[in-house]
Amino acid sequence: MKRVGSAKLWLVEGMVPHFREMVVLGREILRALVDAHGPSATVKRFSSPHWLSALSCVLGFEWDTSGQTTVTLKALKIALRDSEIPVRIIGGKGEEMRWVSYEASRELRRIGVEDTDDLTWASKFSCSVDDSALQDSYRVYFHSMIVDEEGTWAVVNQGMNLEDRTARRYHWSCDRKISIEEPHASIFAEKDQDLVLDLTSPESSTTRKTMIEILGDSPPSRLKEDLAKAKMILRGQGLLDREFPLELAERLPDHLAPPNNFDEETLRRAKGVREFADLLTFRGVGAATIRGLAYISCLIYGSEASWRDPAKFAYAHGTKGGRPYPVDRHAMTENARLLRDAVLSSRLGEPEKIQAIRRLAALTSTKA
Repeated sequence: MKRVGSAKLWLVEGMVPHFREMVVLGREILRALVDAHGPSATVKRFSSPHWLSALSCVLGFEWDTSGQTTVTLKALKIALRDSEIPVRIIGGKGEEMRWVSYEASRELRRIGVEDTDDLTWASKFSCSVDDSALQDSYRVYFHSMIVDEEGTWAVVNQGMNLEDRTARRYHWSCDRKISIEEPHASIFAEKDQDLVLDLTSPESSTTRKTMIEILGDSPPSRLKEDLAKAKMILRGQGLLDREFPLELAERLPDHLAPPNNFDEETLRRAKGVREFADLLTFRGVGAATIRGLAYISCLIYGSEASWRDPAKFAYAHGTKGGRPYPVDRHAMTENARLLRDAVLSSRLGEPEKIQAIRRLAALTSTKA
């Protein structure tokens, strides 16, 4: 299973006067989709961030607010409950995130899903990856799983950043192989974060391995000592002889600060863990523990990790309003020329066409 996309939204509060109508209309939209395309294809649509945003707009929500996730999926959850439509939504906001196991055994069995163990594990794993393996300043506060009668599922997680009042939404699909490395096909956002601890990156493979090794080989007291040494290095009070981003050591964001300490009992119980994916979902292990072990691995044992946000920009050439950046008119003209040369010019041979298309893809996938 892999995360397949995300969207960045603005945090909003307030009542939804037309919530009842959202439930009524949402039920009939899903009924029509299931009738036309089948339950499985309907569930898979939820793994697309753009499709869910479009559905939310149809149900009366702004395209760039956090409520389009939390309220829309809550309305659809209520709409599907006790209906004959063979699709259910479990989980939700805050406390409802913890209801997944109970709801899976109750709601999903009503539509014929008997074995829910794999579903509940996938639910927990996706939350752990989005909250702990990818530390991008967004803490997951909303989690929903959409499931059909055959066990096809999609997951929608949403995290919030209280400092800039934004939310980032992550989408997962059962179509993709379960993996901790690059679990997402794409993450869309208005802009990337300056510094992110991305333990899902291939660049972080040695750090993931080292974290498991030191957890198994070192007593909790030793790990606490190593954490103190790593914090001294970050403060410039120790010898930094490892490759490490200088800007991170000099200007550490709050969401990447090392934990104050480790819980010894949690470390002791986790010593038998052999896989990083199991460590993420281990009871008592959260973002702070993962971050602390990553600092020890990088600063004390010399492993490498990725500190770049894996998010891709959702805008190819900027926007008229200047958010996240003004339109790059030169890039638009250049890309038009590349398209013309790649598609219309008969003078280009096949290798030249491929090269031109690759240049276009490189220009349009990053901020110019």
